[in-house]
Amino acid sequence: MKTLGGGIAATGLAGCLGGGGGGSTDTLRYLGWGGNTQDAAATAFEYWTEESGVEVEHQSAGGDSEFLSIIRENPGEIDLFMPTSFGVYTARQEDLLADINYDDLPNYQENIQQDWADRPYIDGDAVFRDALTQGYAYNTEETDREMSTWDDIKADEFEDSLGLRDQATSRVTNAAASLGMNINDVPGNSDAVEQVRQELGEQHENTFGYWGAGAESIRWLREGTATVAETWGGRTRALQEEGYEEIEYVIPEGGTSTITEDWAIPASSENQDLVHDLLNHVFQRDIIVELSDNVGYPVPVQDPPEVIRNLPDYTESPDDLMWVDWGTVDPAVSDWQQLFQEVKQG
Repeated sequence: MKTLGGGIAATGLAGCLGGGGGGSTDTLRYLGWGGNTQDAAATAFEYWTEESGVEVEHQSAGGDSEFLSIIRENPGEIDLFMPTSFGVYTARQEDLLADINYDDLPNYQENIQQDWADRPYIDGDAVFRDALTQGYAYNTEETDREMSTWDDIKADEFEDSLGLRDQATSRVTNAAASLGMNINDVPGNSDAVEQVRQELGEQHENTFGYWGAGAESIRWLREGTATVAETWGGRTRALQEEGYEEIEYVIPEGGTSTITEDWAIPASSENQDLVHDLLNHVFQRDIIVELSDNVGYPVPVQDPPEVIRNLPDYTESPDDLMWVDWGTVDPAVSDWQQLFQEVKQG
């Protein structure tokens, strides 16, 4: 990864927002996830700063709920942020998003594959960047099984060596994928819900634990506590780069729960034209490919190079993944949380 001369402007909220409101034309304020994701964006944005002379100040938060809270409480103080598809859905309900003029983003239109850029939740107020898949990783030295499906994790040999994520919606989504169901057909369908309950119970039988933080799943794999662990591809790549080449990642047949990283502009930003210029610059092919490699998740560029094809989360088509329609699913989440708790309690 390119090293920035002065490093990321890693200021807290007071530093990023202090002194006057409304933003300024010589500085944009970016709100991201922190960590490697933030570092990768900072590298890409720095190329634009070198050409435009406009600095990008970085602030990070823990995800959609924190992003939207900061934007609500500090109108005009954030110019660009990174919601998931759920964050886009939630922000849209509150009219927090500015319209995107895609005509001002010719690099995005030229370089991103249309079937990814046209995800149903992208509706005039966001741009798609990449998808994080939540399949599973396994230790190839501990099994001779060719792992390719959700059914494989239920094999007797994985008794007490399977770790799963402690999050109801993603677990229900992956159970539905295992059954060949579309997750958006489950809410309100009692037969489907019962089948999902049974599938969750069958997967639970091999499970020794449920993780809340992604680092825990990787620790289980690293230490050998788990032979198979539900996790993200980017986390698996980082583990492989540590030298654990025996750990392989699987996007199971039928699809998997998907988390997106998108870019959106708060409606309260006074620098929307400038943000469009930044985004168009970043979606130049060489810059966005480098960003994809740095962040470890595949940005679906046209004719993707090997550096993207080799990422664990890479898949040819968005149809290989499970996409949640949050308008359909969100009302059912509380019921799924109760169902999931019942399954874990046996």
